[in-house]
This record gives sequence, structure tokens and C-alpha cells, in this order.
Amino acid sequence: MKEFLRVDHSDEDTTITALLDAAVAHVSDYTNRHFAAGGAIFHLERWRPAALAYGPVTGISSVSYNDTSGTTQTLDVSKYYIQKHSDDTCLIFFHDVPDLEEYNATPIKIAATVGLTPSNSIKHAVRMLVAHWYENRRGVVTGVTATTIPMGVHSLLNPERIIDTRQ
Repeated sequence: MKEFLRVDHSDEDTTITALLDAAVAHVSDYTNRHFAAGGAIFHLERWRPAALAYGPVTGISSVSYNDTSGTTQTLDVSKYYIQKHSDDTCLIFFHDVPDLEEYNATPIKIAATVGLTPSNSIKHAVRMLVAHWYENRRGVVTGVTATTIPMGVHSLLNPERIIDTRQ
């Protein structure tokens, strides 16, 4: 990142690292994808087919739920299956499932493993964002003609973006 910024000192390493973390979080949120191997939790209000769009989901660790007495139970793996799609989304389906706690807004919790190796476009968009934020450290610049630099970032990210309309 420092090479991209043309920084050859270590005085601002903390700032650059913070900007890099923020840019990765922004890109992850914008694209609805996770770019590091890790875990994610999905919550459901009832047993229904659901799109697990954030990810991509590489596996389901567990499905737990609150039964009618409010006790947390783990759903047997034979009671659900997943279906992956070419756009990296994943659908989960349930069958022959128990009753849920009645007054719980999200009694179902799906623990999943997610992660994606970022493409060159994703990496470049992150670098562009960090460079923009590094050079423009304030939210508003006065006294100059405003120009939108991050539009190029969205041009790089839009083909990678998951917008799930199945929910």
C-alpha cells in the first residue's frame, strides 16, 4: 500500500493501516462479500428457504435454534441442505424441522464459514480508496471545485457485487 501511495517513511503506518482496514470493510460491505477466511452468523425468524448472500459461504458450521421452551438446540445436519449458485450466493433449505420459540424475533442462528480471494479489481479498488482517503483527509473540502474520485472505485466493484433479490 505504501508503494501505491508513494510513501517511503514509517511515520504514518498507523494511519495507512487504519485507512486500509476501512477500505476493505467498505468494499466488503458494498459488494456483499467477505474477503478473508472467517466466520459469519446469519439469523432467521422462521424455517424457510433463505439466501446466505454475504460471503461467499464455503460451508455451514452449525444451525442452532431456540425450541418452544427457549432452550438452544442444534439442528441435525440431515434436516437442512445448501445449494450454491454461480454468483457465489448460497441457499439453505430446511425440512422436517421442530417448532420454534414463539416470542423470539430470530430464533434460528446459522454459523457459516465465509471468504473469497479478492480479484485484481477488488485489490485495485481498495488501493484507490486508501489513496483517495489518504490525500483527502477531511469529509468536506472547501474553496475548490469538487470532483468525485471514488466513482472509479464503484466501476471496479459493480461487476463483483452481489445484490440478492430473493429475500
